[in-house]
Amino acid sequence: MSPRDIATATLAGLAALVSLTLLVQLAHRANVAADTVTAVRRDGREIDVLLDRAANAGVLGAGWDRPVLNQGARSIAQTAYLALPTSTAAGDVELTLVVAGETPPAHDRRVAVAVGSVPIGTFRPRAGAEETIRLRVPAAARSQSYQIIVAFDLTGGHAGPTPPPLRVLKARTRVAPPV
Repeated sequence: MSPRDIATATLAGLAALVSLTLLVQLAHRANVAADTVTAVRRDGREIDVLLDRAANAGVLGAGWDRPVLNQGARSIAQTAYLALPTSTAAGDVELTLVVAGETPPAHDRRVAVAVGSVPIGTFRPRAGAEETIRLRVPAAARSQSYQIIVAFDLTGGHAGPTPPPLRVLKARTRVAPPV
């Protein structure tokens, strides 16, 4: 084998290695992009956010652990925040949350929900059971950025250690049609 043949074979092997590395990196980016793309689904006045895929979608604020596929996002603090997109249409926002309390039971603590300084409701999560919570965000509480920052106060009005965690699996914002 001549030196020229050795150089050609070495160059071909190097090109194959670079191509394989590039394909692996592109596949990883595609998986991240697919998770982000499927995390937020827009349909007119309605936007669904699947929180188990929302790690890179910019919706999880302070107070949440990294989401787990098919389990949603789990709170890790006394107050947790979601930055949820809304339609550009004017009006009140109907906020629908699919939540689950963790076991052990949530000690019958209520969760207070607010957008900015406007309280929009409370609920008591049931341990281990998924449930749908529906709340209404007044148009006056919406920012001009077409995003609402939803705060969950998990303390139930009690001071003390970190409360039992809350899991949020899905959030839907829907701008109510004008009446």
